[in-house]
Amino acid sequence: MLNLAFLTVGDPNRLTGGYLYHREVFRRWRAQGHRVDEIVLGPADVDGQLTAASQASVRVDVERYDALLIDALARAVVAPWIDRWRAQRPLIALIHELPAVAGARDPREQEWEQALLRADVLVAVSDDGAATLTARGADSARIWVVSGGCDRLLARLPANIPREPLVIAVGQWIPRKNQARLARAWAQSAVNGWRLELIGDIAADPVYAAEVWQAARDCGSTVTVCGPLSDDELAERYARASVFALPTRFEGYGLVFAEALACGLPVIAGAVGPIPALVGSAGLLVSPDDEQALTTALHTIVTNNTLRARLSDAAYQRAATLPRWDDTAQQLLSAVAWALQTASR
Repeated sequence: MLNLAFLTVGDPNRLTGGYLYHREVFRRWRAQGHRVDEIVLGPADVDGQLTAASQASVRVDVERYDALLIDALARAVVAPWIDRWRAQRPLIALIHELPAVAGARDPREQEWEQALLRADVLVAVSDDGAATLTARGADSARIWVVSGGCDRLLARLPANIPREPLVIAVGQWIPRKNQARLARAWAQSAVNGWRLELIGDIAADPVYAAEVWQAARDCGSTVTVCGPLSDDELAERYARASVFALPTRFEGYGLVFAEALACGLPVIAGAVGPIPALVGSAGLLVSPDDEQALTTALHTIVTNNTLRARLSDAAYQRAATLPRWDDTAQQLLSAVAWALQTASR
């Protein structure tokens, strides 16, 4: 059995794709008898990480563990210690997204990024993410692609609920998720009887939240804001909805899209990064900043029953080819084992 440390920042209980990925994987590892100590080294913001960096080596007793797993979000707090830790134990970097690629603008991001890329194994969550790592100079032989599962909510889906004229969008309210543009496009494309529901953390970025709220209010009663939901509540929304829409500007993988596909929902999404490969023929893809294209896609999908039925069938077919969480956990464990074997040579 392995004894592992996972180094992260922020609140691991937040309902975001990265934190969810870790929770699902570690729960399965622990059920197999492996030990995983989650060590939160500081807050998620860069200033907080820099303040906490001096204590990171005290917080992490490297010799207690077989290997260290590092969350790429923690890049600033771990950067001063990566080379020292790597000299003692294998390091596995879990890179759902490189912050600089996702929009972080601190001039020190390149320095922190290069420290991460020196880990023994780099785990990307999509082929697109792996290509980004290679383009940044990482050795492709050390990159593993381990995508998240799509089946988390399937056992919770209520039976015999009819689909409603409902479009749902699931994601925290931050600019790259693009809910404000979605609401503005909805105002131009809404068909009588249809509703849009915005689901997710509304407090992640108060400035952007104000923009989303205004766009939602302009739609009147056709838009509902409900904030984050429990897994049972979210499964119920997936069962009742007829369309999933989120014109995101950037994704490392897109767990919410995978879950929507598994629930048979046609998808409207931004044609960016790994999303086209993930969604395949089960959706309508648009440039995320083309509001007119988004308006047209929304109107088309809510007014064309035949198209929605075809895309729903394609969603189920695409989901059948996607990883389940048991697959994800086993593949990531294989990456850790490979790092241990390579380091022992």
